Amino acid sequence: MTHTLLDAPRPTWRARVQKAFAVLSIVTLATGAAGCGSKDSSTAPNPQSIPGEYLLQTIESKSLPVKVYDGPVGQPGDDDYYESWALTIKRGGIDLDDAGNYHLMMDYHLVRDGEVIDDSFDGYGTYQMNGSKIELTRGDGQSGGGGSVRSGQVTIQMNMVAEGDVVPYVFRK
Repeated sequence: MTHTLLDAPRPTWRARVQKAFAVLSIVTLATGAAGCGSKDSSTAPNPQSIPGEYLLQTIESKSLPVKVYDGPVGQPGDDDYYESWALTIKRGGIDLDDAGNYHLMMDYHLVRDGEVIDDSFDGYGTYQMNGSKIELTRGDGQSGGGGSVRSGQVTIQMNMVAEGDVVPYVFRK
């Protein structure tokens, strides 16, 4: 039996995973640092120290690999509904170059209704620094989130699945 929707079709599971990983490039960046205020430029990072490769260290203070979501995805009755969707991030990183470009990488393990998928995601875009604040723009030109960078560490607040919670992803040089 074919299921027809009258309104816009919902994205497939692959499109939702890709969109969720794209969220990495548009979510707010923040650190737990209280010392990087905008009034004291001495605590702001040196712009030359920003470029480099930052490796994913923890997610919600847990060492990798970390299961970031385990539950249903989508709406019951839709063709792309999954009763069981368990997503584990195995490793990742973000590379910030000196020309203002970023490359985001994530390896993940997904089990959806018993089907096992091991894959990776790559996202690209640009970033701009303003003191200790960083602004990301995705490769498709959509505005990204903003946040801060401090002492070789970038902490990204995000959720990998729309139904999941927003949690901190900590990247370090």
